[in-house]
Amino acid sequence: MLEGEQYGSPSIKNKRIIINLNTYYNMALCKLSRDILRTTSCGYSLPEVNDIYLANYADVQTTLSASTEGCEEVATITLKDDAKFYHIEPAKNSTTFEDTLVVEDSGNKYRTHSLTFNITGKYDSCLHRDLDDLALGRYMAVVVTADGQWLALGRLTGLEAETATLSGGGDTNGLQIVLTANVTESAVPLSQAAIDVVKG
Repeated sequence: MLEGEQYGSPSIKNKRIIINLNTYYNMALCKLSRDILRTTSCGYSLPEVNDIYLANYADVQTTLSASTEGCEEVATITLKDDAKFYHIEPAKNSTTFEDTLVVEDSGNKYRTHSLTFNITGKYDSCLHRDLDDLALGRYMAVVVTADGQWLALGRLTGLEAETATLSGGGDTNGLQIVLTANVTESAVPLSQAAIDVVKG
């Protein structure tokens, strides 16, 4: 028995085996499980975002489902009484979203969801309130792309404003909003049932 080793405790050799096994099983959870092939369809693809839906994060519950191939989607969305997803029509060509892998010096990995959009129109007493709500609230977002994809952003933690700017006299008249969240999943497509709830 080594000095400082207590009876019944794993030896240094066994500890090394346990650590190696833990590393193996963690890696095994993230192995590639299918072919990823180029599309065989011939046609145009429009990358821009056409519509945004925002719900107050505290009002939303979601569940995921996975196919036998392991492909995931948001299966259900449940809203509290009187809650809804609010439809945002952004200024043309103003909306972008990013889903980016972040690797820290320690080796920890997570993803950052970011949604940027502009809102144009007369700045009145209601848009003044909207600006404050977007700046201070916490949201789950669903973006609708021009090619018909519905994607959930900030599902696990909620998106919060990094930028909420009112500007005038230039190319970006109106509101510019940037919502971000640190999450542990990539953007998740919605099932048709979940889309129906978002549309209301």
